[in-house]
Amino acid sequence: MIRLRDITSSGWLAFACLALIIIMMGMLAAGDRQRAADRARQASAGKTLAEGRTAAARDASAIRDRADARDQQIDQSTQETTDAIRNAPDDAAAGDHGLRSLCRLYPDRDPRCRMQQPSPSGVG
Repeated sequence: MIRLRDITSSGWLAFACLALIIIMMGMLAAGDRQRAADRARQASAGKTLAEGRTAAARDASAIRDRADARDQQIDQSTQETTDAIRNAPDDAAAGDHGLRSLCRLYPDRDPRCRMQQPSPSGVG
C-alpha cells in the first residue's frame, strides 16, 4: 500500500492534473446538460407561441367570416327592401317594407318592431 508520505512531487502533480481533468469533465457535462435543458425550454416556448398565433389567426378568421356573413345579409336585406319600396303601390306600403326590414335586422331598434314579431304560440 502506498503511503501519502511516499508520493513524490511528480506523483502529486500527476494526481492534481488527473483531479483537475475529472473536475473539468464534470463541469463540461453539467454545462452540456444545462444547454440541452435551455434548448428544450426554448423549443417548448416556441411551440406554445406558434400554437397561440395559430389560435389567434383561427379566431380572427372566424370573426371575419361572421362579419362577412352579416354584411352580406345586410346587403341582401337592403337590396330586397329597396326593391320592395320602389315597387310599393303607396307611401304607407313603402314605410311598412322599410319598418319590416329594420325590425328584421335590429329587432330592438324601434318599439313598433314588437308589433311586427309573431306572438309566441300557446299564449291565450
